Formats: sequence, C-alpha cells, structure tokens
Amino acid sequence: MAQALAKRPPGVGRIIGAGITGGIIVDLFLILTRTAPFPGVYMFIASGLVGPAAFSSPAYIALGIVLHLIISIVWAAIYATVFLRLLPKLQWWLNAVIFGVVVMLGMQALLLGKHLEPAFPTGTELVTVLIAHIVFFGLPVAYILRNDL
Repeated sequence: MAQALAKRPPGVGRIIGAGITGGIIVDLFLILTRTAPFPGVYMFIASGLVGPAAFSSPAYIALGIVLHLIISIVWAAIYATVFLRLLPKLQWWLNAVIFGVVVMLGMQALLLGKHLEPAFPTGTELVTVLIAHIVFFGLPVAYILRNDL
C-alpha cells in the first residue's frame, strides 16, 4: 500500500508548485550571479511577448515575472507528462539532469527563434546556463515530483 501511494500520478497542484519553485530558484541563481540582472531580466522576458515596448516601463516587470512562472509551470508539466513516462527507470536526479539540458536547449531555441538572443551561448556563459537549468531548475522540479516515478 505504501508503495502504491508513493507512486501516485502527479496532480495539477504538485506540477504548478514544482514549476513555481523551480522558476523562483533558477531566477534567484541568475539574478545573484548577475547572469540575468534584476529588473532587466523580467523586462526581457516580457519583450518576448510585447516587443521592445517592454523596456519602456517598469510596469512590464510584473508581466515578465508572470510569464516566467507560466513558462516554468509548462516545463514542469512537460516533465510530469513526458519525462516520468519516457524515463521511469532512471534515478530521479539523473532524470533531472537530462531534463535540465532539454529545458536549456528548448529555451535557447525559443530565444533564438524569436531573435531575442544573437547566438547560442558558449564558454562560461554556456556553463552558467547549463548549471542554472540543471541544478537550479531541473533538480528542484524533479525532486518535488520524484515520488511520481
């Protein structure tokens, strides 16, 4: 019975909580390391939706925060619906590492596709972005949803 309870399917609340937690933790890392300085990072995120106007007013900071949390929740939902089904035999932390790399690649593709980034990160920037998405996003999301494997 305990094993059946431990392997329950993730609920919407757990997925939302995992996404918000991962989004906040990765933001704190990026802001504290000055990789994505506050408040510009949120204006940048908002600019993906509203264009350059996002840099014209601090009111767009709130939009950027909301968009980032929504994106984080969507990634957590992808983890819960895809990764937990495709890679159920892996340890949760190894699943998290693969997930973090996929999130980083997905976000870079999105940014490059919208022409918000001039090029794929290289060198130190690539290492920082990988650490951010694996350690500070992928691991928290997978840790919260680890009993759903």
